[in-house]
Amino acid sequence: MLDQAVKLREVVNAQTTVAPLGSQPHKITVVSGKGGVGKSNIALNLGLALARDGARVLLVDGNVNLSNLDILSGASPSYRLFDVIDGNVRLKDAVAEISRNVFLLAGSSDGRLKRLTSGDAATFFKEVRLTEPAFHYAVIDTAGGIVQESISLALLSDEVLVVSTPEPTAVMDAYVLVKAIKRINSSADLKLLINRARDAEEAEEVRTKFDLVSEHFLNMKIDYAGFIPWDESVEKAVSAQSPLMKEFPESQSSRALTVIADRILSKGSFGKKK
Repeated sequence: MLDQAVKLREVVNAQTTVAPLGSQPHKITVVSGKGGVGKSNIALNLGLALARDGARVLLVDGNVNLSNLDILSGASPSYRLFDVIDGNVRLKDAVAEISRNVFLLAGSSDGRLKRLTSGDAATFFKEVRLTEPAFHYAVIDTAGGIVQESISLALLSDEVLVVSTPEPTAVMDAYVLVKAIKRINSSADLKLLINRARDAEEAEEVRTKFDLVSEHFLNMKIDYAGFIPWDESVEKAVSAQSPLMKEFPESQSSRALTVIADRILSKGSFGKKK
């Protein structure tokens, strides 16, 4: 594990000291301390929310062995992440447009165990920079838990959304993941996102508890991205294999995701041009 951390630090340092080639999208990686907290749905629908005013968005299924985004979006891609990493196809030819200005690069689905190294992740993001027409945003879904692939993608991103539900186990696992990432890169831009909260009050209680633990043990707090309320529309959209933002654009969850997307857009170069 120590050797892996050293390699990850080297990759992070290389990314920050070498001038980027091509156009650099704002990279947002969605992580969680455990599975089953709704991370993939958030990544998918956040991508759609970011693209609604014309931004080009790349959705990447970084859960390399259990692809979810193609299933949730109803897509049937011809190529997948490792086709690009292995050099079998260019990124622009591997993506499937699942909505206007939203392009999906699916994860694996052949049942063969794959491993995404830190070098693979860095090489892939270089390919993203070189792709034309350029993407304004890249939203990366990941496997739940403290997984090397997920941490590698997070460390190479501009912004990391750490998803937790109000369940105590999810909150504690999210804290452990934050601790692992901060140990490797203390300046990583992490933001806590509470999913399936009953209301704003419950979300605020979770945020307060998380802050207390982080301040006590890590001497730090991470920013708060907001919360997404529990919404039965999410399950209906999953059953329909169609994104929530398409099926139920006026649902409570869709509106919450739109608020989060607006915050991201307001800080990015694309949003400032609008």
